[in-house]
Amino acid sequence: MPNSQKITSRAKCTIFIDYKPAELRENKDWIIVYYAKNPVNQKLEMQRLRVPTMANKAERLKHAKHIVTEINIKLYGGWSPFFEQTGKSYKSFEDAVAEFLKYLNKQVKDMVFRADTLRTYTSNMNLVKQFIKEKGLGVKFALEINKQLVVQYLDWIYIDRGNSPRTRNNHLTFMKLFCSYLVNRGVLVENSAVGILPMKTPPKNREVFPPEIKEKIQQELATYTNGFNALCLMTYFCFVRNTELGKMKVNTVNLKGNYIFLSKEISKNKKDEFVTIPTQYLPIITKHILNANPDHYLFSSDDFKTGLKQMPVRKIATAWEKIRDRLKLDSKYQFYSLKDTGITDLLNSGVPAIKVRDQARHYDIKITEIYTPRNKGCDETIQNANISFS
Repeated sequence: MPNSQKITSRAKCTIFIDYKPAELRENKDWIIVYYAKNPVNQKLEMQRLRVPTMANKAERLKHAKHIVTEINIKLYGGWSPFFEQTGKSYKSFEDAVAEFLKYLNKQVKDMVFRADTLRTYTSNMNLVKQFIKEKGLGVKFALEINKQLVVQYLDWIYIDRGNSPRTRNNHLTFMKLFCSYLVNRGVLVENSAVGILPMKTPPKNREVFPPEIKEKIQQELATYTNGFNALCLMTYFCFVRNTELGKMKVNTVNLKGNYIFLSKEISKNKKDEFVTIPTQYLPIITKHILNANPDHYLFSSDDFKTGLKQMPVRKIATAWEKIRDRLKLDSKYQFYSLKDTGITDLLNSGVPAIKVRDQARHYDIKITEIYTPRNKGCDETIQNANISFS
């Protein structure tokens, strides 16, 4: 086939699929009309361009034909009027996701947030992609992430996948973050997740230990020859978080100063922080790190003893589940109940809430005060308080 025929054949194919050539329509107003494919819905949509009025009709016609020719040359060359729309960026969804994750990786390197957070966000993004594929939405451009799609995604998380209201709300927070990124890069005009209300969440299924449960756990932990007893009691006395426990080295414990130093590389709050070692816990942690290498992990993968290999965070939950099964404890008594119980006991012992706040490293005292138990009957302290109106 001659080259001219190939070009003509390709042009005809392009015309009928991607656009319809421009033509002049001389009515009351002279309008140049052509059709171009909308890259989002893949439908041909009419485009109009008004020809300016001129005193000389012949000149106006010449000008109109020139515009028609220029538009058709551009259309044939692959140009689309949609790519020049103000406020719209036809960045592909895949490119936007890749750039977003690259941006998050840089923030981890700069210690804006933790690697654990990046893993969560990456998992969330994979779920968004899974939702789009499973529902056959065929999202090609990032600007297709509109409010309707976000609502459908949250319903998929909550209803189809059977997740809790709290999980659904976490995904809403993530979508707000992703859409905010797209807005700041000019891909979206407005944040598609803003205005979507979070669901009301039930209280966490986690309770402090009553005295009899504390005693049973204490007796069980006393039988352990590994480091799990020291780990659990660090959570109770020092309120150290799971992810921090897995990153701590032996040298974070200062026995002479009676404190634990959590550097910004370890602490959840990304700040250098000090935690007091209570007198009752001091002999336990002293025994745990006796003759240990300062550069070893405080709780390693080797049965929570000090060691070279970092402990996977999940290992804590697995060990706690075994204790709960052996003691036949209710599911509401979770590992983090150790921390809740420690905070509650400290408050009930008369330690000022602001001191407890600092030990727990809460950013607001209101969070600490949540742990103050409500009365379920007569409060003897109030009943016997020596106050008088006279």
